[in-house]
Amino acid sequence: MKSTSALMNELNGSEDINAFLSKNKESLDTQSFADYLCRLVKEHKTTKIEVIRQAQLNQIYGYQIFAGTRLPGKDKIIAIALAMKLDVDTVQRLLTLAGEPQLYAKNARDCILIDAINKGIDVAELNRVLFENGAPCLK
Repeated sequence: MKSTSALMNELNGSEDINAFLSKNKESLDTQSFADYLCRLVKEHKTTKIEVIRQAQLNQIYGYQIFAGTRLPGKDKIIAIALAMKLDVDTVQRLLTLAGEPQLYAKNARDCILIDAINKGIDVAELNRVLFENGAPCLK
């Protein structure tokens, strides 16, 4: 599988998009958010209900996310990531798959989110830190 930068370099020099797509199909993202999330649950040896509970999500909404019938926003993805103790790179991938902007180190709130992910704190603690810093809590 090629890195993103290798794909970008090749794409910039490509004259035929169809040839590029055909040649690189194994390196291109085709996985849905829900499929990737379900795979992560298995890899982390946890359960959907445990993730939903620790992320403080409504149970019906949580199952809709896992089923792929609802696509969560950035705050819900962060809550899920904290519940699963995911690393920042995995969170960035989840955000991308959901069509949400990635965490940005020049944004003060995103810095708090990144720090929370790195430290593995829970949703309640993150909301406390956000509140103390005058940033909006997770919705």
